[in-house]
Amino acid sequence: MPEAIIGNSKMLASIRDNGEIYKLFWPQIDYGQHLGHFWPGIRLSLPEGQSFTKWFHLNIWRSTQRYLEDTNIFETEMSSQTHNLKAVQHDFILPDRDILVRHYILTNSGKKPEKLTFMVYCAFEIEESTLYDDAQIDFSNNSLTFSRRNIYLALTGAGYPLSGYQCGRRGTHSDPFQDASRGVLRGGSDNIRHSSGSLDWDMGELKPGESKSLTLYLAAGSGQEIVRALLAEATAKKGCDWLEHTKQYWYNWLGKGMAKASENVDNRAFHRSLLAMKLMSNKETGASIAAPEFDPYYLMCGGYGYCWPRDAVYVAAAFDEAGYHRVAAKFYDFTCLVQRKEGGWEQRYFTDGSVAPSWGKQIDQIGAVLWGYGHHYGLTGDNDFLDRIWTSLDLGASFLTNNLETNGLPVPSFDPWEDEYGQGTYSATAVYGGLVAASEIALIKGNKEAAERWRLAAETVREGILNNQWSPRHNRFLRGVNRRVHQDTYNHAAYEGKKTFTGTDPAGIYPTYWVGEDERVDSALLGLAFPFRVLEPNDEKLQATVQAIEEQLWNNNTGGLHRYTGDSYRGGNPWLITTFWLAIYYCMSGKRDRAEVLYRWCLAQANRHLLLPEQIDKNRGGPVWVMPLNWSHAMLVLARLALEDHLSIIKPANQTTS
Repeated sequence: MPEAIIGNSKMLASIRDNGEIYKLFWPQIDYGQHLGHFWPGIRLSLPEGQSFTKWFHLNIWRSTQRYLEDTNIFETEMSSQTHNLKAVQHDFILPDRDILVRHYILTNSGKKPEKLTFMVYCAFEIEESTLYDDAQIDFSNNSLTFSRRNIYLALTGAGYPLSGYQCGRRGTHSDPFQDASRGVLRGGSDNIRHSSGSLDWDMGELKPGESKSLTLYLAAGSGQEIVRALLAEATAKKGCDWLEHTKQYWYNWLGKGMAKASENVDNRAFHRSLLAMKLMSNKETGASIAAPEFDPYYLMCGGYGYCWPRDAVYVAAAFDEAGYHRVAAKFYDFTCLVQRKEGGWEQRYFTDGSVAPSWGKQIDQIGAVLWGYGHHYGLTGDNDFLDRIWTSLDLGASFLTNNLETNGLPVPSFDPWEDEYGQGTYSATAVYGGLVAASEIALIKGNKEAAERWRLAAETVREGILNNQWSPRHNRFLRGVNRRVHQDTYNHAAYEGKKTFTGTDPAGIYPTYWVGEDERVDSALLGLAFPFRVLEPNDEKLQATVQAIEEQLWNNNTGGLHRYTGDSYRGGNPWLITTFWLAIYYCMSGKRDRAEVLYRWCLAQANRHLLLPEQIDKNRGGPVWVMPLNWSHAMLVLARLALEDHLSIIKPANQTTS
C-alpha cells in the first residue's frame, strides 16, 4: 500500500514510507505505469579516499513524513544514522504542467565539512514494458531521456553542474547501478532495451551548519521537443518557487469557502479526502479511478485502476455536496460519452473512455448514474447540464424500464460487490432511484409522457422489492432473489427443500442453476435508505433490516461492518464504505450519537496521513489491502456533511412508507 500519493489529475505517483516513488502513471492516472526505479542518493567520501552512495530509499536513514497541510505536496525528512546529515525531500507534481518535482534541502548538522555529490539512478519501464525502449543523454540540456514510441520521460537536475552520467542495460555490466552505488559513473550516453541510467551533480563542500538545495525535474511528453520545452520552463525557476506555486494552487483549490484546516482532525480528514479524490479524478475526462493500480497482473484481484460508474457516482456526489460542481459535472459528461447505444454502461472503463476488462454487467450502475444526474441538477439548477445529459438519461431510463421482469424487479445482473449474479436488492434500489430521478427530470423538461412512464416503472420496482425481497420469515430484507449458483450449491439448496430452478445459458448449450432466495445479510441493503430512498429511514422494515445488519455483520473484535454474511474476499475484513454507510443511515434516522461513534471509528483506521483504505484488518485493526480507496474518501465526505446537517441527500422526503 502506498504511504501517500501525489499528482495533478493527469500524472499520478505513489510513494512508500521510505520516500521512494514506485508507481508513476501518465498520461492518464490509470495508464501507463512507468516505474521501474527512481532512486536518488548522496555520494560521500571515506577517509581512505574511497566513496559510496547513501541511497535515500534504503533503511540507513531515519525518516518522518507528512503532507504539507491542505496540499498534495509530500515531505520526507531523512536523517543519516552514520553521518551528521539531514535531507528534506518534497515530492509534488506541478498542477498545470506534467512535471514531477523532487526538491531537496541537505543540511550538515555535524562539526566537519562533507563533500557531496547528488546521485540518481533510474530504470523506467514505460507502459509496464522494457521492449522497444531507449535511454539517451540529451546534451542540449544535460538531461537523461527515456522513450518508447510516443512516451518520453526526461530527467534533469537544477542547482549544480552535471558531473557524471551513464546509460546501460539493466542486469548487465553496463547497468550503472553498481557504479552509481560506488559513487563513480563511467559515461555511456545511450542504450536500447531494458534501459537504465544515472546522473550526478557536484554540490561541493557542505560546511557544518550549512544547507544546500537541489531540485530534480522529471518531465513527461509525447515527443522530445515537448519534454525539452518542459524542462527549460522548469529550470528557469528555483525549486522553492515551484514549491510555493504548487502550495498556492492547492490552497486555492480547496477554496476560501472551506473550513480552515486546524488541529481539528475532522477538518484535516475532510480536506485530505477531497485532495485525494481530486488526484484520482482525470482532469481531462472527469472519470475517477477506484484506487491507484497496484495489481496490474491480476495476481490477487481484478485490478483497481479503473473507473466503475457506480463508485464514481458516489465520488461525484461527494464533490457536489462539498461544492465542487464542475468536477462532478465533468464526470457526468464522461458518462454521456461512453454510454452504450442501448442505454447501459460497461462494468468499468479506463479514464480515457476505453472499455476496461470486465466480467459482467451491473444494472445498478445504470440506476446510480441516472440518480447522479438528478442529484447534480438538484444542487445546481443547471439547465444547460440537463440539456447535455437528456439523451443519455432517456436512453438509460428506457433501458431500465424495458428490462424489468414479471416480478417487478430488474433482470439479473452482478451485485455491487460483483460476486453474485441474480436479482439483487441493492441493484433494485439503485434502479428505483434512477427511475425516480429520470421521471423528475422529464417533468422539468416538459416531457410528461416519459415522466409518467418512468414514474410507473419506479413504482413497479418498489413494489417488486417489497413483495419479493422482504422476508417475513427473517423479518428483514434479503440480499436478493433468483441467484445463479454452481451446481453443488444448487444441489445442497434443493436437498434442504429451498426453492430452486434450472435454465440454460444464452446460447442454449449449457445448463444454469438458480436458488430462489439469497438469505444472507448484506450491508448494501442500506441503499434502501441512502442514497436511493426506497423507504424512509424510520420505516419498520428498514429498521429491522438495519438491526440485523449491525447485529450480524459487526466485527466484535476490532469494530467495523463487514460487507455480507460469509464474505471471504482478502480474508473477510470489515470495510470503511459499509461503516460510513451505516453512520449516514443513523444520521438520517436521528441517532446522531451512534453515527458519530461510527464516524470516529472509521477515522481511527486511516493511515498517519489520513488516507483511507478499503478494508480494516479483522484481527488487529488498521489499514489493509487497498489504499487510498476513492469510494472510502467519498463516504467520509458524505458522512461528515451528514453529521453537520449539510448533506442534501438525506433531507426528509415526502414518500409513503410500506
